[in-house]
Amino acid sequence: MAIVKTTPRETGSGPNNGETPEVTAPVDRTKSVVNQGGRPLARPTRQSGMVVRRQPESAQQPKPKDFIDDTVNELKKVVWPTPQERVAGTIVTIGLLAFFSLYILGLDSLFRVIFEALGILPHIASS
Repeated sequence: MAIVKTTPRETGSGPNNGETPEVTAPVDRTKSVVNQGGRPLARPTRQSGMVVRRQPESAQQPKPKDFIDDTVNELKKVVWPTPQERVAGTIVTIGLLAFFSLYILGLDSLFRVIFEALGILPHIASS
């Protein structure tokens, strides 16, 4: 469903109060906004005498073997990291994990001290 907005040029109304419409050519409303070619969007049916086209091969149900073959082909395209890059990435990951663990531990300790001082959190004796 399309919403069609008419303009004064199409309806003949406007600044000259419809006395002399400025329509130079009739507006073709049969063309779709999406289908600029003007061909009908309806699919051909056997009742209309037109030949029904078969589905393209790509639209058919894929087979599991095709999926596995495609996956293997994609994995061959991957640029795998070198051993040095793997070691460097592992060191960076462990370092960031340690840093953020200590950061969160520090914030937790700081807020615990502040909340205990304000009386919001009861003092818990550490053993």
